[in-house]
Amino acid sequence: MQSDTASCVVTPLQQFAKRFLTGRINWQAIPRTNAIINFGNIISFVIYRKGQYQVELFIVPHKVSSFTNHRHPNVEVIEFPLSGVNTLFVNGKEAHTDLQAQQWLSGEVDSPLVPIHLTDYHSGTATMPYAFLSIQLWLNDISPTSVGLDWIGAPSSMEQEALWLLDKVV
Repeated sequence: MQSDTASCVVTPLQQFAKRFLTGRINWQAIPRTNAIINFGNIISFVIYRKGQYQVELFIVPHKVSSFTNHRHPNVEVIEFPLSGVNTLFVNGKEAHTDLQAQQWLSGEVDSPLVPIHLTDYHSGTATMPYAFLSIQLWLNDISPTSVGLDWIGAPSSMEQEALWLLDKVV
């Protein structure tokens, strides 16, 4: 499992992630419009947005899936697995093993917080449907939308690419 051992200092994003994951859902913090995006191979639902902090629930409904190697230039992210098994690669290395994922999903150990920094390239594959939370801190005075729109790398689907083109026109 990848860990953020470079520093023992708890970041504001890690503090927010812990509060979010151990607290109650704030139903008022769900955006009332533009909260659901269909990227074709993955569906995003923003379940929390306040200031520069945001949490997106991602659901991958397909048995076989992948997303391309990319990074988010304006978003620090913590990934938190919820259901199913996928392989997440961060900077070319597996973020966790299949055994660790099975242990987390069965409740044997606490689910991991996988940090993904602005400069980290990451990708993923799966052979079953899965879901995860993307816990985010948006930087550089960028208003939160979706990490699927704040993306450097090849698109993972035609639908995602079409959304990028639409976003540039607006």
